[in-house]
Amino acid sequence: MDYLYKRHPKGTYEYADYKKKVDIAVMLFLFALALGLYIIGRVATGSNRNILTIVAVLGLLPACKMVVDVIMCFRVKSCGQELKSRIDASVGKLYGMYNMYFTSYNKNYLIAHLVLSGNSVIGLCTDKVFDEKSFKEHLGELLIKEGIKDVMIKVFTDDKRYITRLTELNEAEGAAGHNISLETLIRNVTL
Repeated sequence: MDYLYKRHPKGTYEYADYKKKVDIAVMLFLFALALGLYIIGRVATGSNRNILTIVAVLGLLPACKMVVDVIMCFRVKSCGQELKSRIDASVGKLYGMYNMYFTSYNKNYLIAHLVLSGNSVIGLCTDKVFDEKSFKEHLGELLIKEGIKDVMIKVFTDDKRYITRLTELNEAEGAAGHNISLETLIRNVTL
């Protein structure tokens, strides 16, 4: 279903809101399709005991999965437009992604903005009680499983310090690039 999100790919500022709209539309379509199949089977045979009822019930599985996706989408809160403009002014040539929502068995982490620079992951979390230690452990485990080593992870909760760090990185490294396998991993493990 990635083709539905090509207009605003994961990591863009608009992705979270766009994903909500697309997922709601897909969910409603899947439920309507299952209901339609059930009604057609019921009207055609006069009974629930037909193949279309089975197909309709099986069609509820992807519809229910979409319900879970929609619920998860509502947990992602975009950083404000004012913060976005300040970040955009500081990012420069660095590779950044917005609204990255990491899920783990114990906790979920919403990173408002994330920058990849070389083998470094620098992020901003607008939640002041962010547990950076558990986030580093979670992301570290994922990196180890993928065979990605020597990655420095730092998450700021203060946007002014984060923007200062972006400016410093931009001046120091400029277009140093980023680790593509690290980017792929982060895109794959976030909502």
